[in-house]
Amino acid sequence: MEIWDTMNDRVKFFIKGIIIILGVYLGFRFILPLILPFIFAYFLAWIVRPVTEFLYKKIKIPRIIGGSISLILLLSIIGTGLFYLGNMLIKQALNFARNIPVYLNVLAGRLDSICSSCDELLGLAAGSVRAIMDENMLSMVNKVKTDMVPGLTAKTLYYMVKFIGFIGILLIIFISAVLIVKEVPELKTKYKNTEVYNDFNKVFSKLAEAGMAYFRSQLLIMAMVAIICVIGLVLIKNQYALLLGLGIALLDALPVIGSGMILIPWSIMMLFDGNIYAAAILITTYLICQIIREVLEPKLIGNRIGVKPLYTLISMYMGLKLFGVAGFILGPVALIIIITIVKVIDDKETRAYTLDKGTELE
Repeated sequence: MEIWDTMNDRVKFFIKGIIIILGVYLGFRFILPLILPFIFAYFLAWIVRPVTEFLYKKIKIPRIIGGSISLILLLSIIGTGLFYLGNMLIKQALNFARNIPVYLNVLAGRLDSICSSCDELLGLAAGSVRAIMDENMLSMVNKVKTDMVPGLTAKTLYYMVKFIGFIGILLIIFISAVLIVKEVPELKTKYKNTEVYNDFNKVFSKLAEAGMAYFRSQLLIMAMVAIICVIGLVLIKNQYALLLGLGIALLDALPVIGSGMILIPWSIMMLFDGNIYAAAILITTYLICQIIREVLEPKLIGNRIGVKPLYTLISMYMGLKLFGVAGFILGPVALIIIITIVKVIDDKETRAYTLDKGTELE
């Protein structure tokens, strides 16, 4: 009988797990796109809530006004920081654009050298590899002219509508954040003693805590990668060290692309050019970036969100397969939701079981 009860519990646990996993997947697939702006709004409201509550309690400023002031102040600070950073990046980008003809000439010379080396290595006639490359590049340019450019021109109105829609979504997020700041305290007071509120609060509190830890970890890793890249580029005396370092760090955060998309071809070109020092610095920079992300990411994120690093890595891979690049974030978030829901259900079942036993003893 005990074996049957144990097997029965295992079957229940398995069925319960399947239902929860399926529910989370369907929620991410169909419901998340509909409520995503309001999740961002709640995140902004959560950031400015301490200031809003301070203004409300100390100075008696209504929450809707205090929330608006706090949000405008927050966005102004972020905008100012992005402005100065963007200004620095734009200066480097303009300098790079002015020097493009020089770089193209240098690239053409290096390309000739590489093609000549390939001809000698493969035993081909001089200029064979270069002719193949020129033919392919000409074909690519013609394809861009005939296919991509007319397509972009025809879709200009479509992209304008999308941009206007994006501005509208930003306004919805801002207004929703202000309303959330105003309404949430009242809703908490009204529903805080209900069982449904307590269950949702446990799930969302755990999710918010883990989500903040996840984003902090990702930003920390990106910052470390950016610093390593900038240092590496400064060592080879690249005048666009900051611009390229930040760009490589952003690419490194994308699981499909990564920093190797830039650093590996660059190091190969330096090697063919005879600049052993620059090639060594670039490949070392790439290896350090890989070590930082591959070693620290599962461990750092796993420790901060309370999930073992192996499970975090598995959830990232599965999320990537199911939802694309966005799944790199959605995978660990889904894992947290599933674990939290299972714990909430188990706690409720344990309390119910304890109450039943207490009733029988009485």
